[in-house]
Amino acid sequence: MADTAPQENAAAGGEEGGKKKLPLWVIILIASQLVIVIAAVVVFKMMSSSSSHQEEIAQEEAAAEEHSPAAQKVAPEKVKDAKNLIGPKHDVEPFVVNLIDDGRGPRYLKLEMKFELESEDVRTEIESRISQIRDELLILLSSKRQTDIETTDGKRILKDEIFTRVNKVLVTGRIKRVYFTEFVIQ
Repeated sequence: MADTAPQENAAAGGEEGGKKKLPLWVIILIASQLVIVIAAVVVFKMMSSSSSHQEEIAQEEAAAEEHSPAAQKVAPEKVKDAKNLIGPKHDVEPFVVNLIDDGRGPRYLKLEMKFELESEDVRTEIESRISQIRDELLILLSSKRQTDIETTDGKRILKDEIFTRVNKVLVTGRIKRVYFTEFVIQ
């Protein structure tokens, strides 16, 4: 019997010896490398989708700028008669408004502009609705700060806002463009 016990122990030891267990530090090392690889894949996916998203935004902005009234682009193949390229114009009486005080003291804006019209019919509507148009524009202009409109981009944004406000009032036609003929901040 004494001889059988060591053989059983050897057989049990042989089974354990055949199934070598990995040390704990190896398992931790493999798991950490797996986590690092997964994190790298996630970061790569986010970066590539972010750059493609930025490209989409840039394309949308370019498309919006092309359709903006400030862009004022006309395809040469669409022009049949150069006289019709620019529509009739309507002079608007000058505006003098107080700008919002931004800490530099009181400022005034004197603005003269012309509207390019789709047709002559729009002129009569503008003349009949001039009080509504001037009201909309006075509210818009007096809500500005000097810093909002002193840059070129600020002036373009203001043109777009004027374009939108005037066309909101008009019913039978619309204006095509806004031209500043005098722009003075004092």
